Amino acid sequence: MKGTDVIWLRVAFLFFAFMCANHALAQTIKVIVDQDARGPATTDMQSILIFLQSDKFDVLGITTVSGDQWVKEETERTLRLLEIAGRTDVPVAEGAEFPLLNSKEESERWEALYGKFRYKGCWSDFSKLPEATSPGFREGYHDPEVIPPLLEGAPHTKPLDETAAHFIVRMVHQHPGEVVVWAGGPLTNIALALRLDPQLATLAKELVLMGSGMYANNGGISGIDGRREFNWWFDPEAVRIAMRAPWKKITITPIDISVKTVVNPAVQAAIRQADTPVARYLTQFSVESFMWDELSAAAMVDPSIITAQKQLYVDIDVDHGPSYGETLFWEAGTDVAPYERIATVQFDVDTQKLYDLYVKLMTRPPRPARLASGVRLQVQ
Repeated sequence: MKGTDVIWLRVAFLFFAFMCANHALAQTIKVIVDQDARGPATTDMQSILIFLQSDKFDVLGITTVSGDQWVKEETERTLRLLEIAGRTDVPVAEGAEFPLLNSKEESERWEALYGKFRYKGCWSDFSKLPEATSPGFREGYHDPEVIPPLLEGAPHTKPLDETAAHFIVRMVHQHPGEVVVWAGGPLTNIALALRLDPQLATLAKELVLMGSGMYANNGGISGIDGRREFNWWFDPEAVRIAMRAPWKKITITPIDISVKTVVNPAVQAAIRQADTPVARYLTQFSVESFMWDELSAAAMVDPSIITAQKQLYVDIDVDHGPSYGETLFWEAGTDVAPYERIATVQFDVDTQKLYDLYVKLMTRPPRPARLASGVRLQVQ
């Protein structure tokens, strides 16, 4: 074979590989991951890892929002996670530092009137937890501008010079009808993006979120009342804005189904067997806990994990009294106001299928990084 023939053969092969890669990318789900990324290795971070490790997603970016921790600390932890996972190609946009109206002071006023909350996220002081608790879960309260030393190490990368709300709007306009907005924390960024551009809801493909509670007697932040779930209680006004927007489709993972799952010792042991950066990170920092956000993300990878779901109108109580932040819901077919939106709400799960998928993803080698053209390149 002549030298020129070899060259042309190589060119043809590269072109074929390029076309195959673009075709594969076209089959993936374009997703923005909006997360109150408490770290290290919490349900927040583990759900981000599902999106990063699965071939099913083209992660357009990760947006952070105050909730489980303050947003500046979360942003640093997210950047560090991307370094560990070998995915610094994924941009991070820092989002809202405070809820639209709710506040630490208002939560304390509510507690003085109606009773104590068991969990308040970044407004909590976890330093009093037993010493046997993992150090990553015993952080004391600090002001929003403070970034404590990170157990997993400080990142070397920086977030975008763009707010989360602007990034969400820009991505949805760049890919109209294709982007799933997935939210695993308070909906402040989503509400702000909707106020920037009301077209966001109709231009997006779907809103998928972990939050709310309907019938559960476990998982809520105020005793047995499962209707007051943390993500929605932290910024109820943002939920009101987001849930009344005209999305094409809304899918919700409530605490009713999350509390049926757990990162259990068998799952942890299986991950411990893998010698990858992600597996080592999880082995060092993760603890046994409900798979709140992991379940919501995993169900996007394999919808058959969900074995029962229901169509419900879902909203939230924003009356600043005893019911503030509680989920409101009505059966499909109920005569409700025209601004109420129907959502697909998940209620049961094949836990073994969930655990198997989670272990498979968390023990994979790092995924290839994504070039600006959209083609993925394996970094050796």
